[in-house]
Amino acid sequence: MTTRTLRIAVAALTATAALTLTACGGSDGEEGKAAKDEQVTADAATGGNDEGGETTSDDENGQEQEKGDACGPGTVKIEAKAVKSPVNHVLLVATNTSKSPCTAYGFPFLRFDQDQATAIAVEESKPKGKVTIAPGKSAYAGVLASAADGSGGTGRDAKQLSVTFQTPGGDPLAGDPSSAAAPGGSLHVDDSARTTYWVDAEDAALKW
Repeated sequence: MTTRTLRIAVAALTATAALTLTACGGSDGEEGKAAKDEQVTADAATGGNDEGGETTSDDENGQEQEKGDACGPGTVKIEAKAVKSPVNHVLLVATNTSKSPCTAYGFPFLRFDQDQATAIAVEESKPKGKVTIAPGKSAYAGVLASAADGSGGTGRDAKQLSVTFQTPGGDPLAGDPSSAAAPGGSLHVDDSARTTYWVDAEDAALKW
């Protein structure tokens, strides 16, 4: 009789322990699932560990800027050269002074002196492919400063041209623009001023 009672007690204790372990395991499983769900939500909100994503960086103003091989003030020197033809034109020359190639995306965001607005771009001058500048080589943009027939208005004389390069996405590259003195110290500019896209040959830049 004593042995039978002891067996029943042991069996009851074993069953109780099993139920306790099962309950604990279920609780841990639920807590683990909840923690995992919270982590997934947090990763989605912050971009996770950025594996496979686009590379970006914050500039000094806290704005994200797209990284890439874009030419910029630190790698390219800008010059404004006078040309005999076409009339009232200037040739912008962007020379790569670094040891690595860079790409001159789009067209120069061009301003004269303290202008707020940039010169209009000639869409017909857009090249078919990217314009990559090898170290020591140059890209070009033609600038029509004023209309020969006076249709651009009275105009004014500018002493400096400032150029902002583009990111691969077409936005202005962060940082201060590059600047170049006007050929001969002064350039007559009116409302018809426009610029071509960056191209890889002088003739192509002055075609427009």
